[in-house]
Amino acid sequence: MVSITCRTEYLTGRHHNSAAAAGLLTVTALVALVGLRVAGVGGMTTAAVVAGLLGCSMAIAAHGRLGRRGAVLLTVDDETVYFGDERRELVSYPLESLRSFAVGGSADETSASTGRSQHLTVFGQKYLALTFARDVLKVGSHVDDDLDTDRWRVAIVEGDPAVTAIVDRLRAHAPERVSTRKQAAAADVARSTVSVSVGSAPEPEDDGPLPRGEPDVDLRRPRIADAGTEEAARRLWEESVRRHDEILRAYAGYELDPAMLLRYPAVTDVTVEQTQDFHHALDEAGALRTDAYPGDRGIADAYQQSVRRLRRAWIACEKHGRRVGTGYLDPADRNSLDTALKLYNHAAASSTPTEQASYYGRVRDIVSTMTDRGVLHPPQAALSELENVTRRALEAGPA
Repeated sequence: MVSITCRTEYLTGRHHNSAAAAGLLTVTALVALVGLRVAGVGGMTTAAVVAGLLGCSMAIAAHGRLGRRGAVLLTVDDETVYFGDERRELVSYPLESLRSFAVGGSADETSASTGRSQHLTVFGQKYLALTFARDVLKVGSHVDDDLDTDRWRVAIVEGDPAVTAIVDRLRAHAPERVSTRKQAAAADVARSTVSVSVGSAPEPEDDGPLPRGEPDVDLRRPRIADAGTEEAARRLWEESVRRHDEILRAYAGYELDPAMLLRYPAVTDVTVEQTQDFHHALDEAGALRTDAYPGDRGIADAYQQSVRRLRRAWIACEKHGRRVGTGYLDPADRNSLDTALKLYNHAAASSTPTEQASYYGRVRDIVSTMTDRGVLHPPQAALSELENVTRRALEAGPA
């Protein structure tokens, strides 16, 4: 199993100290400007002093901004959870020792810089409250529930899709329930924690409403506009591209498989309302898609939202098409498509190229006739595929 890592950055002492020093020098420059003018000092001298102070202020501010930010790392692979401050050290626990976890925050301090034991929070960011069992039982106990535990808070970026994947992986290993006693103990550690229900309900669809029992903190539908870092925004954009491609592949199955056209013609029939909505959403997403991450969050977020609308439109289109089948057509036309489907299946099962070509040709004639009458509205790709299978069967026949 591939390891998954999320990274939550924070400002270090260098950043804060430089900002404070730069601010102090700026105030000093303003005071010096007023004081020297009141004291009657010459303009050139006053300008030189003020310029020097402001120059030092800008240099110190730049020194702070150029410093590398600190970061809290969280990595999960198939056996182990690793986390810690990358400027100090990482700790690890076996996944099997995970007793419970929860999503909490937002944190009111950056604990990674204060040295608080087992707190790796970042101000303003959410965190995972993790409870691990130690290897040693309490004295006089032989019950797993009585194992001593270690409790950690590890910062996360809510808008990072890597966090969603990590939460899913933790959910697969955490216990289904947390006892009342342990819930009370966890509340002493993190009163603002929102408990994550584990293993009780199927995973919700990414763009659908969360089922009851899921946390108010929604890690499943982050927006690019709300991403905590530029890297998280890029990954969300890449995820949208992947979903876009998945929808295109799913629709291509109906365009390029004649059997699907004969069974579910409404999915590709542009006169059907749901199919029209899907094509409008498809055009919108295609217009907003770029070859690479655009670098502009506004553009990237607009594309992400268009893909979500496309996904909803595709679900509605496919669901409607599969539900109605050929039922939206007149009885005679339904019978014609049923006959065409039987002929197509006979052709697919036949081992004789001549017989296949005959069956495929009759299917093509039925579909072409219905298309010419305006009863059926297949995409050009579907008609081309029917022509192709007929031609291939003829070419495979005896010379």
